[in-house]
Amino acid sequence: MKRFFSLLVATIVSITAFGQWVSPGNGTNYNLSSLCIAAYGAVSMSQSGHYQIHQDITISANDILYLESGATDIQIDNGVTITINGAIMTENRVNSLHITGDSTGTSFFMLCLGNAATANLSNVVFQYGQKIQLLNSGQVVFDNCVFTNFSDAVINYMNCNPTIQNCYFHDNQKAAVTSAVNTTGSPKILSNHFYNNDLSNANVPQINIGPGDQDTIIIMGNYIEGVAQNMSGGIGIMNMGSSNTILLVKDNVIENNRYGYTQNGTNIYAIIEDNIIRNNNLETNPNNGGSGISIYGSTTTCGAKLRRNLIHGNLWGITAIYNHNIDMGTAEDPGGNVLYDNGNNNVEYELYNNSSCNMSAVGNYWGDNDASHAEDVIYHQNDNSSYGLVTYNPVMELYPDMLDFKILVSNNPQITNFYDEDIVFSFSEYGDTLFYFFGCAVPDLSSIVPTVTIPFGVSCSPNPEEIVNLYNAVTYTLTTPHGTSKDWVVVAYIGGGVDEHNDISVSIVQNPIINNIIHLRNESGKSISVEVHSITGQLVYQAESAEGSFSVSTSDWEKGIYLVTVSQDGKRKIFKVVNL
Repeated sequence: MKRFFSLLVATIVSITAFGQWVSPGNGTNYNLSSLCIAAYGAVSMSQSGHYQIHQDITISANDILYLESGATDIQIDNGVTITINGAIMTENRVNSLHITGDSTGTSFFMLCLGNAATANLSNVVFQYGQKIQLLNSGQVVFDNCVFTNFSDAVINYMNCNPTIQNCYFHDNQKAAVTSAVNTTGSPKILSNHFYNNDLSNANVPQINIGPGDQDTIIIMGNYIEGVAQNMSGGIGIMNMGSSNTILLVKDNVIENNRYGYTQNGTNIYAIIEDNIIRNNNLETNPNNGGSGISIYGSTTTCGAKLRRNLIHGNLWGITAIYNHNIDMGTAEDPGGNVLYDNGNNNVEYELYNNSSCNMSAVGNYWGDNDASHAEDVIYHQNDNSSYGLVTYNPVMELYPDMLDFKILVSNNPQITNFYDEDIVFSFSEYGDTLFYFFGCAVPDLSSIVPTVTIPFGVSCSPNPEEIVNLYNAVTYTLTTPHGTSKDWVVVAYIGGGVDEHNDISVSIVQNPIINNIIHLRNESGKSISVEVHSITGQLVYQAESAEGSFSVSTSDWEKGIYLVTVSQDGKRKIFKVVNL
């Protein structure tokens, strides 16, 4: 007991004298509960699961701090720095751990991961911090974390390759992820949500990073929205040195920023594909920004390959400045980019080649299927002899075509009792209808999650991902950016379950019904009675007919499936028809 007391006194003196606690570096594993004992005075627990950190602490190399699953929140005093030179981990968390600084303080907390430090943090909410500094760190993973109300750039990495995935950065004063131009790093930034960062309006993008390391920088599957600050950009890449920077920018949605994506400098090669970059027009002066994509090269080693990007509603579509090596498509590998409605001061600018470098931009859509329109919205050598030439023919054409309609088993478990494979609807001979013929037994079709395939860049109403009721015909309206529309009708034709008497010599001449006319051919030589009901049982037509064929107008009927009942001499014959 006496020995324990003397150690405790020594620890308290150390904290009081130096304002910090440092772990011994001998391979000790801590959790928050044991840290309260080891770092007495620096770390405390107010009640079970609730902790406070009052002074700087350091987890030395070889030591590990586990944030145990029972911990619910950690309150960190004003100006405290937590330094990890060993490792920091979360333990199989289901509920979130809240790590919160002093919102009323003048200096928020910092989390610093030093040389070779490792971290695996998941389901943590960080709030009211200054920044998270990664310096020559080892394996660092942030997964499913939230970062909000930071006073500086949130994650600032130097000479390391962190993985940041499934996280949410919002309402921070500066950039969400950043690095200096005199350091290297190849982060993986995957499936994150960036919203309304750079509240200080400091002329920085939300992802603001410098040169890459030997690995490829991957920025994939993120949603990046700026909302309000006219100086806040989407993604910015800069390399002013001799090192090579290779990056993949793919499957991101970048909208409502000052600009979408920009790269600047030399020795950069970016693959930019399958992104949606729209309405980045918060900059009121088009001379200062507003590009969907901007490539500003110090030398022609500033290169980019652009494929299948949707770029619209920006002040400029794509701007190519000074020196560059941009590939927007070749005859062998067409670009597939869709650009439209980018412009300012009532002038459309889809591509502005403000450089002497030539560009290949074959196989892209420029807002119309007419190649002459492309010439009107591409600014290049034909407009100014000092510009480089843009080769853009042949252009890509867009049509409002339904390419495919499926019911995938993976998205619709209710069909597995009837089908063990995906249901693929087929095109009718009329060209604008898709059918699937079900048997007597059908799955529940009232809440189907469809998989609709349409051309890239064509809009669809209702939304292709919207749940639909296939007991009724569903009409999809497809529209190209240049305004051409077409309706496509999807019909689940449910067969069986009706009375059919072949000795009643009556037939439907045309099914499905087109041009709002249903034709019945009566070859029996006897009169018949006809009733037509909707699939929900509503009587929409009733008549007696003498011998011969006759027609019925369907112009007042809704699109969908109807039951036509023909009665004769106490017998009946029921047809299922589709009204288009």
